Amino acid sequence: MQFDEVIPDHFNIISRTPLPHVLIEQALMQLGGGGVEGTTFKRNALLSAGWKHASVVSYGKHPAEATAAFNKVRAVLALSQDPAAIMDQLQKK
Repeated sequence: MQFDEVIPDHFNIISRTPLPHVLIEQALMQLGGGGVEGTTFKRNALLSAGWKHASVVSYGKHPAEATAAFNKVRAVLALSQDPAAIMDQLQKK
């Protein structure tokens, strides 16, 4: 899957067009199976990529950390869409 690079400003923009981090979140949720399982997979993938905050903390509060985590996920998604392989790659980086 190809996504545009995530930049810190994306977390403080309201747009009718989904920004790259929103598309990455959607892809992770879909790959995780949707519903609660998809949300859990997304959260675990972002945690493995370096996002250290609870789900109630907005990405806009820590845009540099969010950018780094989403871009790690972005790089892994370009290589694989297998949930186990994605988690394995994120934990190695």
